[in-house]
Amino acid sequence: MSRRTAAIAWLCALLAWAAPAQEAKVARRKVRSRDGAALALYRYAPAGGGASRPAVLLLPDLGFGRESFDLAGEGLAPFLQHRGRDAYVAELRGQGAADAPAAWTLWEWAALDVLAAVEAVAAAHPGRVDLVVHGYGGALAIAAASRELSGKVRRVVALSPAVAPEVPNEAIRRLLSAEGTLSRAAPERCFELLFTRGGDLGAVERGLLEKAGPRDLGRSAGRELLRWMEQGDLPFPDGTSVRGRIAGYDRPTLVVLPMLDNYAHAEFAEPLRAMAKGARVRLRSLSRLYLNGEDYTHLSMLHGRGAPRDVFLPALQFLEETGEEAP
Repeated sequence: MSRRTAAIAWLCALLAWAAPAQEAKVARRKVRSRDGAALALYRYAPAGGGASRPAVLLLPDLGFGRESFDLAGEGLAPFLQHRGRDAYVAELRGQGAADAPAAWTLWEWAALDVLAAVEAVAAAHPGRVDLVVHGYGGALAIAAASRELSGKVRRVVALSPAVAPEVPNEAIRRLLSAEGTLSRAAPERCFELLFTRGGDLGAVERGLLEKAGPRDLGRSAGRELLRWMEQGDLPFPDGTSVRGRIAGYDRPTLVVLPMLDNYAHAEFAEPLRAMAKGARVRLRSLSRLYLNGEDYTHLSMLHGRGAPRDVFLPALQFLEETGEEAP
């Protein structure tokens, strides 16, 4: 894309962002994963259908639900919908309205559920799918993109993807080592510390996010997540691992790094460019050092007052680009 074309696209996106918001129209359907688990898929179809451009599938972080991308009608999903993109939000096992079996694994989430969601979107909107992923779930989706999703994904916007995780703080170690749950973060007064502290969020948004909160991962997946943080890699039952899969990842990717993320630190995401040597990875740091804005947190990057300007618009502009998608 030439600089002139990119500038025109950016101006059009800016004008569209400034236009009055419309009420989001959302359709929900059930999707079955390969092992029968029930998943939820929400479609934000734009006026006209958006068939001329690839569909966009948004995947919330582990334990979080649709509220990550649509909080009372505001968020990245309706933002994309109102700008002509056929957008979908998937809730996989352990998220929102999806099944949460007593003992499920992160491999099932990545290898079975993400694939089922991508195939469901492609069935409704033929062609390769653009992905927007977040946090630890984002790293798992990137790992799936080089295997189960090979040939199915065009471009990826990765919001704080924890591809090289460590235990971010002792609060997370305590929560995950006990019952494998993140939902106790609110009763233990950890929610703000982990997910919103320092972010430019209004009181209403904070309250809604804390009420929605992360759902219990369950002991099996929660402890597996903790082991992944402790060891820096996650082995899968097919003999692969997250790091090994990421080494073969090749999709054009925009990585967005919020500097105040106390759950998935920016340094967990930045190594993607070195780990996936065949991918064209672009980094965008959300810091006062580089922006006339905020540093952002795990959730304020999705719902902060400046998120439409600092996160949504650059994501849309990246997804509108063409010319680097061939393997």
